[in-house]
Amino acid sequence: MLEERTRNQTIHIVVRRIVILLSVSVGIGLLAHRVRRSPEQEDLTQFVAVQLPSLLNTERDARATLERLGEKPGLTPVQARALLIDEAIPKLIRLKHQAEGLSARTFESEQLKREYVHAVDELTDAARACVRVIDDPKLPEGAGLTIIRERFAFVEQVFASWDAHVRQACVRHRLAPPDALHKAEGKS
Repeated sequence: MLEERTRNQTIHIVVRRIVILLSVSVGIGLLAHRVRRSPEQEDLTQFVAVQLPSLLNTERDARATLERLGEKPGLTPVQARALLIDEAIPKLIRLKHQAEGLSARTFESEQLKREYVHAVDELTDAARACVRVIDDPKLPEGAGLTIIRERFAFVEQVFASWDAHVRQACVRHRLAPPDALHKAEGKS
């Protein structure tokens, strides 16, 4: 009887250890699965953490050039035109080429890249609209300023939409939202 009791205890201990071992193995497997990053997460992290900061630096430089148009005292029309043609628009074209050259291995990153290129195109078109307003002698001064303000307000909406889409993509893929976008810089 004692032998049978010892044998039952031994079997019980072995079964208990096997159950514990299986539970730990399943836990480790689930943890490894949870920690492993999906291709979308890897690509989005590469896009946001590595590629985006240099792109935003280039954009900041181009925007700083455009902001010189609004400084007081204002530039003459000839100076403003030269600033746009010689500095701002070439910087924006380089920014577009830089954005087009970003690598995107997933559909979502490719969409974000295309949306950013579209936003840069809109900013470039707004700068070109400034040149057209300067070059149009028939356009009243107030009307030209209204056109320009509307164009730049639209551009800011396009960039804000892109910012929101980047943040949504990060949240959707369980990544921390980036802090280096336009809203974090105080722009809207």
